[in-house]
Amino acid sequence: MLKRPPPLFEVTALSDLTSWVGALVRQEELFSPGDRVLVAVSGGPDSMALLQLLNRLSPELDLALGVAHFHHGLRGQESDEDAAFVAQEAQKLGLPFHLGGGDVGKEATERKISLQMAARGLRLHFLQETRRVHGYQKLALGHTADDQVEQFFLRLLRGTGLDGLKGMRFRSPEGVVRPLLAVGKEVLMAWLESENIPYRQDASNWSRRYLRNRVRLDLLPELARRYNPRLKTAIWRLMSLLQEDEQLLASLVTQAWGDIGRMVSRDFAVISLPKLVAVPIGLQKRILRYAMGKLNLEQETTSGQMESLLALARAQKSGGQVSLGLCQVARAGHELHIRRHLLPPPANAETVISTPGDWHTAEGWRFLVSRRPVSEAESALPVPTTVHLDGEQVALPLRVRYFRPGDRFWPQGASGTRKLQDFLVDSKIPRWLRPHLPLVESRGRIVWVVGFRVAEPAKITPATRKVLTLQAQPASPYTTQVWESMRALQSEAEAGERRRRG
Repeated sequence: MLKRPPPLFEVTALSDLTSWVGALVRQEELFSPGDRVLVAVSGGPDSMALLQLLNRLSPELDLALGVAHFHHGLRGQESDEDAAFVAQEAQKLGLPFHLGGGDVGKEATERKISLQMAARGLRLHFLQETRRVHGYQKLALGHTADDQVEQFFLRLLRGTGLDGLKGMRFRSPEGVVRPLLAVGKEVLMAWLESENIPYRQDASNWSRRYLRNRVRLDLLPELARRYNPRLKTAIWRLMSLLQEDEQLLASLVTQAWGDIGRMVSRDFAVISLPKLVAVPIGLQKRILRYAMGKLNLEQETTSGQMESLLALARAQKSGGQVSLGLCQVARAGHELHIRRHLLPPPANAETVISTPGDWHTAEGWRFLVSRRPVSEAESALPVPTTVHLDGEQVALPLRVRYFRPGDRFWPQGASGTRKLQDFLVDSKIPRWLRPHLPLVESRGRIVWVVGFRVAEPAKITPATRKVLTLQAQPASPYTTQVWESMRALQSEAEAGERRRRG
């Protein structure tokens, strides 16, 4: 790669920002001709500058743009006005508009994380889901050179390591690109004013309640005044040098990952503990961070959190876990499972299915229930999402619920009932996933552990005269994540069984 030009922090250095950003975009190879690009727009100055610059560059770069806005709901009417403003700006440019939202306060409370972390996690999840569902190749974020410098000091103050100090990249996994990463905020503000481009202001950006704001408003100006007027440029260059060194280390991590870890699904990574603890401690830490990166988590780990993860890896007992806010890390046998944080269903969550038809649970499962002839059920190909049950042994109403202590289950093919927990253990279902598995109950008995096994008394036999067919489908991001984890674990178990049989 050619040497990068110095970052633009001073307005006096600005001539034609559109051409400058266009040249940088080409040098960093952020886009390919024909790319569909989803632009994340909050309505603030940075994202509005990003939107306008990419819109002006799109003809020569051969890009098709879309606009996405996440409604955080944290500022009442102002949040509503932000969403309306971005929708209007997208309409003016003739671009598709995608709106998402979430309960940030609830997310922060339930996961015991800050509002900022909760908002960032929900927003990124929405943006990536929108990118995937609508077929965008790239997700453009409006991070600036000032954001890069602020992040350096934030992580330095929190005691991060070299991996944290290197900062953001122009390109990240999952199609993320940052075209403004070498442009300072002052330059963008001057350009917006010169081009008469409107934007929204968030008053919370000036509150010294938040550490990031104190770094931006107090620490950086004081350091620049007393020690180095070109402090931002110096720090930005330092981070660029760290990234160059990081490329060598990253190649070692990627090579090690092929032997030590694997992706089970897009939200679930598995690491072999015997192999992890056999490599140097520095590589262990990088592999753990690499796994979180593979899950597309902007998860910042402090030194204390990393020590907790390493202690979990070295522990002799299975079942321990560490929560990092956006993800959960659990020990399962000789493996470490790293996954996006799953909040368990509400206590005693239950949905009653009283008639055949299309039913939806509050947690996001969809159940299609129908009666059909025995001949049709017998000829149907086996599908994990669909079961055919004896309609005389299984009667409506059905109840969809979740694991409870003391549950018993008679698995098909077994000689009698046993503890459901023992069945799940034997089925290689890790402890962290068990509370999320839906169970179907009839007449007070579990007749289907969804995705795994029906009950022996509920199976179709030669004497069956009536058939009740149940089809389960994930119908929300939460249930999709659960289902993908279930299927991935089943596939791994089946592959392991085939290997054992030779």
